Amino acid sequence: MEITKLVLFAIYLVIAGYVLYLLFFKKNPYQKEYERMYNEILNSEKYKVKGQWSDRER
Repeated sequence: MEITKLVLFAIYLVIAGYVLYLLFFKKNPYQKEYERMYNEILNSEKYKVKGQWSDRER
């Protein structure tokens, strides 16, 4: 009886550990695409905003 409880507890502990691992360490499948688009917007001339100081640099 005591061994059965110990085995069940160990199984529950392994399952809980696996679920926590998935929640905290699994990569988002869209993360790479998001980072690529984010960097493209930040560094692209297409999305550059001209302000009042843009004309004074010339």
